[in-house]
Amino acid sequence: MDPLSSLVALMRPQTVVSKVVSGSGRWGVRYPGSTNAGFGVVMAGKCHLLVENCDPIELAEGDFILLPTGPGFTMVSDLGVEPIGGDIRPTPVRLVKTHFGQIAGEPDFQLLGGYFLFGAPNVEMLAQVVPTLIHIKCTDNATRRITNAINSLREEALDQRPGRDLILQRLIDVMLIEALRYKSEKTGVSVRPGLLNALADDRIGRALTSFHADVARVWTVGSLAQEAHLSRTAFSERFTRLVGTPPMTYLIKWRMAVAKDMLHYEQLPQDAVAAAVGYKSASAFSTAFRREVGRAPGEYARISQALAI
Repeated sequence: MDPLSSLVALMRPQTVVSKVVSGSGRWGVRYPGSTNAGFGVVMAGKCHLLVENCDPIELAEGDFILLPTGPGFTMVSDLGVEPIGGDIRPTPVRLVKTHFGQIAGEPDFQLLGGYFLFGAPNVEMLAQVVPTLIHIKCTDNATRRITNAINSLREEALDQRPGRDLILQRLIDVMLIEALRYKSEKTGVSVRPGLLNALADDRIGRALTSFHADVARVWTVGSLAQEAHLSRTAFSERFTRLVGTPPMTYLIKWRMAVAKDMLHYEQLPQDAVAAAVGYKSASAFSTAFRREVGRAPGEYARISQALAI
């Protein structure tokens, strides 16, 4: 599995609400940060979007935004407006409509969007590997594909046809991969260190793709450097600069994330999990898991499964 596909699979996204936000005249709304990832596509008009720790941007009709880590954000018709507080609490899957500003007349602005949850136990890893904000302008082809996925998601969310839940899951996966793919392929854009930043680099991206395709293989800095066609020193320096952590630190963190997912959802024995994430023995895996996670694998599995009930 390639890095983007494996990332989305590990996060296990699930939809919780879709909504239409509209505005007329001068208006503004401020939403607090949450554990829900947010997305939206502008159906009409323009507005200013201010996301925590990001530069302000202007959204126009057809633009797509993704807020993977659920930061607080503000939308205003113009930057001089004092926003009111908005409700970000999830509701059952249905179309929610919220309007701000003048009541009379057709709205100047409309955005179709929603929120989804990332499944435990690896949601905390997301902030380390993806940007806070992904903005795709209407002039990019990726917007059309994502918009089609969102429209299909909306239709499925409002319907009760057989297979609905599985189709919703697949549509969310497609939408996320399209957005993350766009960010990782975008050149000439300065983003903070992380997985998407590294995938945009031909050498480091090649090494990451090889690792994610075969996590169980016994990887070393030297073997990863060979995949990247770089010396060990050059590879380590470049990897650390782009990803934000040294190569072996990233490998261990990813392997433990995969292990946590397997222990939580698949309930496999420790020796099977150990082999799947590249450890030759259950004892070696248990030692590494305890050092990284803070609990033994068996204890972690019991607690995480109990909390999920």
